[in-house]
Amino acid sequence: MEIKLNLASKPYLNRQIVRRWVLFACTALVLLLIFNFYYLYQNYRQLGLLEKLHAELETQVASVPGAPASYTLTNHAAVREQVAVANEVVAADQFRWTNLLSRFEKLVPADVSLSSIRPDFKQRSVQLICVARDVPAMTAFVDNLLGSEDLNQAYLQNHAEVETQSNGRSQVMINFSLQIQEAF
Repeated sequence: MEIKLNLASKPYLNRQIVRRWVLFACTALVLLLIFNFYYLYQNYRQLGLLEKLHAELETQVASVPGAPASYTLTNHAAVREQVAVANEVVAADQFRWTNLLSRFEKLVPADVSLSSIRPDFKQRSVQLICVARDVPAMTAFVDNLLGSEDLNQAYLQNHAEVETQSNGRSQVMINFSLQIQEAF
């Protein structure tokens, strides 16, 4: 049995199917082009509306008495910085030292003295530098702070023994610092 194949009797390329696929691809590209032009037109209309609204707002700002005509983004940033500084000053002014000191007065043992009190208004914390007569006095103060209702987020940052001279005799004192979070 001998198989003979004659490729000349039928075209190798089916042109009708290729033409259909090319027509389909061209139709899809034309539809995509129409969609893009419609999207461009919508964006152009919206941009026009936004420019009109911006012009109206500028005329309203210019009509407000006391408003500078040369208001820019850099001016706005400078004003925002000035407002932030003013807010810090107001927060510092609203801080009541008597309330904080009265709370410390109730918690500090007799053998501990406070050398420095530094509030941080941004973090709402207080840093204390203290001197204690001995380690039990230091731990009693820290325990009092941790046992209080409003100053219980106290963290011991460092401590050191320091030898001091008083009345001709040397005495070992404990210098330590504390950080109290959410103090006010």
